[in-house]
Order: sequence, then structure tokens, then C-alpha cells
Amino acid sequence: MPAKLPVPGVERAYLWSGEFADPEMEAHFRNASWNETVERMRFLQPCVLLFAAWGFVDYYIFGPSLIFVALLAGRLGAIVIARMPIVFFAARESYKAFYASVSFVQAYIFSVFLVLVGAGGMTAADHALGAVIFLAAFYFGTPNRLVYNLLISLLSTAGLVALLATYPEMTLQSFITTLSLLAIVNGVGVQSVRVASRLRRNTFLTLMHQRETNEQLTKEIAVRQEAQRAVRATEESFQSIFLAAPLPLALVDTVTFRVMQANKAALDLFGLRESEASSVDARDFFVDDVVRDQLSKAAVPQKSRKPLEVCLQGAHGEIIWAHISAALIRFHGLPAYLVGLQDVTARHKEAEALREARDQATAANRSKSEFLANMSHELRTPLNAIIGFSEALERELFGPVGNPRYREYAEDIHDSGVHLLNLINDILDLSKIEAGHFNLHEEEVELDHIVASACRIVRPRAQQASIRVETSLPTPPVVLLADERALKQVLINLISNAIKFSSDGDAVRVEANIDADGLRIAVIDQGIGIAADDIPKALEPFTQIDGTLSRSHEGTGLGLPLAKHLAELHGGSLTIESTPGQGTTVNVDLPADCLVARRARIHAV
Repeated sequence: MPAKLPVPGVERAYLWSGEFADPEMEAHFRNASWNETVERMRFLQPCVLLFAAWGFVDYYIFGPSLIFVALLAGRLGAIVIARMPIVFFAARESYKAFYASVSFVQAYIFSVFLVLVGAGGMTAADHALGAVIFLAAFYFGTPNRLVYNLLISLLSTAGLVALLATYPEMTLQSFITTLSLLAIVNGVGVQSVRVASRLRRNTFLTLMHQRETNEQLTKEIAVRQEAQRAVRATEESFQSIFLAAPLPLALVDTVTFRVMQANKAALDLFGLRESEASSVDARDFFVDDVVRDQLSKAAVPQKSRKPLEVCLQGAHGEIIWAHISAALIRFHGLPAYLVGLQDVTARHKEAEALREARDQATAANRSKSEFLANMSHELRTPLNAIIGFSEALERELFGPVGNPRYREYAEDIHDSGVHLLNLINDILDLSKIEAGHFNLHEEEVELDHIVASACRIVRPRAQQASIRVETSLPTPPVVLLADERALKQVLINLISNAIKFSSDGDAVRVEANIDADGLRIAVIDQGIGIAADDIPKALEPFTQIDGTLSRSHEGTGLGLPLAKHLAELHGGSLTIESTPGQGTTVNVDLPADCLVARRARIHAV
């Protein structure tokens, strides 16, 4: 597997021989340049043939002698041996054996040369010159590693020096000169090979980086071409969707607000022909002058942003209400607003009609409430007279009535008048609250007094139904700043409801507790209970959960709504907790400001 290339511009570590210090990198370089190494070995074959052909000179020097035959055999053997690295070890996996066989070829050829030196066929200077040629060929021509080259060259130099020392004409000065020449050849060869090795590897790195860069560029070009194809496909798809969309769509220039393109739905909406669209200014369709702000605001991406509702004007002056949304895109290389419209003119007209109807109903309801509030005196005065006169007849204040039935009739008239007065009082109080004419008369009162008074009023009804009314109030007694009559009315309504919907023998409990939020008064019964879905209905005026003509409980449905409104007038609230078949708890929560002791502490602080 190829080694990872180093980062460009970072100095790479090298061995003294000029090879990469990283074994993986060196192996990568060797594999990449292996064919060149083998070809260089092939290139040496003619040189080996020339070495073998030098046997003619041997014959000239030695004649047909035994030494000539030995040298000729050695030279011819070099031809065969020099083929060994190519024939047997040219594969990349055999590079160690290849370098070993090349070293063997070098040693063999120089050994043949040493036989010639030992035979003394030429002068010492001639042999030294020949050795220089061989060493230069080893360093500059043989494709071998520097370590092996240096080892073979040093051994060859040592053998040559030992043989030349035996020559009779070799003086000390000649010996030193020859030794220096051979040392220089080895030194220059080693340094040249080191520099050449580093240059070759640097060139290899450069080529690899260029190749990597070219591959990256090729990939980027392919990606860009693919992106361009995708853009073209997207544009084509966009055009298809844009033109076929059922909703009105238009592309508007962000600077001039010129309509760049519009689909058929948009053209039909504004009554335009396709040839007219490109010359239209989008601002001409807006009734107001905030088109730039509206389009810019609509184009801002927001997760929960709703479309803007704007008033537009058609080509023939008709008013069009539309929801408008916009997105900033690029169309044919230019920024543009993609504007989407939804015609809501019909919906807008319906909403306007509903608002007018609601306003009329609200005004009528307000008029009704004000009328009922203003009718308080006219309704109560005759009822008070009926109740007073019937009570006088019932008690025979001015003498006996005579027939006992008249007294019974007077009692029925009195009860009916009291019931009707209570009903009218509830209606009038509720009407006053809705009309905003109900004023609280707040004063300091004890909660115990209000609860006792309310329980005293409803006790006859509770005794008649065999229901116990129990109380649990805080000690010391709680003093409230409240409207005594209104708060008493709240408790009377709640306790009466609890008694009405309880079974014989049950208990109705009135509790009060003070916490950090204020005072909570709870009226608890064990009656029939209310379903969770019916609780909102129970708090609506003139509404009863059992609305059939045969309902088993009397009432007008004003008790709970009136109690809720009176509690809210005190700054509090009324809530219901109930489970069918298990009972109901109605909580009246009053704020801490209603507590006189709490207010005193706040003012003291």
C-alpha cells in the first residue's frame, strides 16, 4: 500500500545515503522507480560486453597463455552473471535478492580485473586508471544501493592497493598518489550518489504532490461539473414547478422591483397578459408604500413567521387581499425575491362581516345589560310591595282574614315573590357586572361572621334535605377588606348548589386556609359531581348541565357565574374540582391584599 505523502513544504528526513528515513516512504519510492532500476541494469549489458571484448587486449599482452585463457573465461562469465539480476530477481518482491546479485556482479567483474592486475600485464598507473573507471561505473552507472556500492568499492580498492604494492616500479610517492586518487574517486562517488539520491527523491515527492494535486483538481472539476448539472436540473425543475404551481408566484428584482417572471396563476389573479408581466413594477400592485419593507421582512427566514397579509390592487383597480411570503434566491445569477401569494379576499370579507356581526351582538348585549341594570328600581318596587302586602295578609296584621285559604294564598304569594325577587336580584347583579356598573363597598369584616350568616340563611333548606353544613375556619378569626354582601352572596350560592346536588344525609363542608398567595375558601360536597367537560358550561350564565325539561334540580344557572364574577371583582378567582359520583369542590381564591393583617404588615415594612 502506498505510503502517505508528506505535507508539501515540510522538510523530509533522509539517511546519510540519501534515502528516505521513513521505511514506508522508501518502499513507496523503490516501487515507483523499480522499472527504471531494472532498465538501468539492462543498460549495463553493453558495458559488460565491452568488458568481455577487452579480451583481445589480453591476448595482445599475454598471448595464447594460461593466464589469457583464465581472463577470457572470467570475462565471458561476466556476460552470463550480469544477466542474473534481470532474469531471476526483476520482480518488485525480490528487491533484496536483486541488490545482492548486483553486488555480486560488481565484485565478480572487479575480481577479474584484480586477476589482470596480479598478472602484471600493464603498469601500475594503467591499472590505477582502470580501477578509477570501474569505481566510477560502480557509483554512477550501477543501480545498486549506496551502502552496497561503498562496501564493494572499498573492498575492491583495498585489494587493488595490496596488489599494486607488490609492483617493483611502485615508489612511495606513486603509492601515495594512487591511494589518494582512489580515495578521491570513492569520496566523490559517495557524495555524488548521496546528492543524486536526494534529488531523485525530491523529484519523486514533487511528482507525487503534483499527481495528488492533479487528482484533487480532477475531482473538484468533476464535482463542479456535477454541481453545474445539478444546478441546471434544479433550474429546469424550478421552472416546471414555478410555471405549473396552482398558487400565484412571481420573481421580483430586489433593486428595481420589476417583475422578472410570473406564473399563470399570478397573471390571472392580477388580470395581466404574459407579454405585459416583464414591464410591470411590483410596487404598482401595493395599495400602500411599504412594499420594500414588506418584501424584505417577508424574505427574512424565520421558523415561526406567519405570512404577511397585504392589500393589493389588480390591473383593473379591484382590491385583492392576499397572504404574501417571500424568499431571497438567485435567478439567472441575479438576486431576486420569490414571492408567493394566497388570495384571501373572500376570507377577509367573511372575517369583516363576522367582526361587524360580533360588534353588533356586543352592542346589543351591552344595551341589554344596561337596560336590565337601569330597570332595578322598576322591577324591585312592585315586588317589594307584593311581598310586603302578602306578608301582612299572612300574619293578619290588620285583623283576621276570614277564610283560612286566603292566608294560604297569601303565603304562596309571599314565597313566590321572594323567589322572584331573588331571581331578579341575581339577574340584575349579573347585568350590572357585565355592564361595569357594579361597585364594591369594601369594609373590614370577619370571615367567621360572613360564613355564619350564609350558613344561617341556607340552613332551613339543608335541614329540609337532612344535610349537615359544617365549617372549618382559621383561628384567630380572619379579617377581610371586602364587600360583605357580595362575599355573602358568593357563599350562599355555592352552599345552596352543594345542598341541591347532595343526597339526604350527606355533609356540606366550608373550609378556609391562608397561604402565601392569599385566602382560599372551599365549599365541598359529596354529591353527584360534574364531568370535566361540563365544568366550563356550569360557569356560563343561564346554562345548566341538565338542560332537559324533566331535569331533577331546579335553578336558573346564575349561581356559579354570579359567584365567579363577584370573586373576580375582589381580584380573586373561582375554580371547580369535581369527579362524577364522588363530589365537587369549589375554590374561591382571594388575593393577599384582601387580608387586613397582611396589608398592615406590608404597610409597616
